[in-house]
Amino acid sequence: MKKSAILCTCLLLSYFAMAQQDIAFSAKVDKDTLRIGETFKIEFLLEGGKFKNFSLPDFEGFEIVNGPFQSSQMQVMNGEVSQRASYTYHLRPAQNGDFTILAARTEVGGKTMRTEPIQLFVLDEKIDPNYTPMEQERIDPFGFPFPKEEKKKKKRRVYKI
Repeated sequence: MKKSAILCTCLLLSYFAMAQQDIAFSAKVDKDTLRIGETFKIEFLLEGGKFKNFSLPDFEGFEIVNGPFQSSQMQVMNGEVSQRASYTYHLRPAQNGDFTILAARTEVGGKTMRTEPIQLFVLDEKIDPNYTPMEQERIDPFGFPFPKEEKKKKKRRVYKI
């Protein structure tokens, strides 16, 4: 009986500690200056809550190469509970210019939260001279590129009569 009372008390304390945690919603990119065809990562991070009705911004001018990758963590340290959740995408620009990725939205505790818009600048040079915008490339989530698959050429058979 004592064990269950202690367990209930610990659970209640962790619940109240989690309810007291500050909530922050942000978006970040791993680089803000790119070349045409260069892949970059955008992460939408929510600290202190769980995603509900998550709404992505329009990625106009960019191709989604990979994603979404979803991650969530809950940590209890010295009686304090912290919680983090994120969505990550790998994108690539198809043309040069200045771009703004608008705010993403989510609901936490009945409130709508928004990220700040992100400014990106794409240089007028290609990362690969043979790059074409609609080409799809597979990317390993651990950062290792997959080997490109070579298309097998069909052998032509010529029959003489």
